[in-house]
Amino acid sequence: MKLLALFALLPIVSAFAADVPPGIAIIINKDNKTDTVSTKDLRQIFAGDTVRWPGGVPIQTMATGAATPEHRIAIQFLFGMTEPEYQKYCIHATFVGSSQRVPRDFGTSQAVLRFVGFVPGAIGFIRADAINPSVKVLAIGP
Repeated sequence: MKLLALFALLPIVSAFAADVPPGIAIIINKDNKTDTVSTKDLRQIFAGDTVRWPGGVPIQTMATGAATPEHRIAIQFLFGMTEPEYQKYCIHATFVGSSQRVPRDFGTSQAVLRFVGFVPGAIGFIRADAINPSVKVLAIGP
């Protein structure tokens, strides 16, 4: 019984260790040489502060639509914002001319998955159950 309880906790422990909330995955193009980034680096990528991968390939950030559960989870994780706060952030970024740094909205996890699979510098977040071999799941460290 204790062993069963331990196995039941493994997904929770794994999600915490990876520092990515359960239910989402951060994906990159499978040809990208990067395997792991820190949480801080990931946030800098999605905030537009880091614009190139090591080696110089431009980073393109992708997001699912605001109505999706994975979007709300990822925005809270990446920016520490609620959806209304994030929308204000995006409006401000557009107003000051830095809207190219806001992740592009692709609607669904499947659409993000397809785009990231085709574009060498792309990174996005999707539902964890949507992962397929066309992309690489990025490991997130401390």
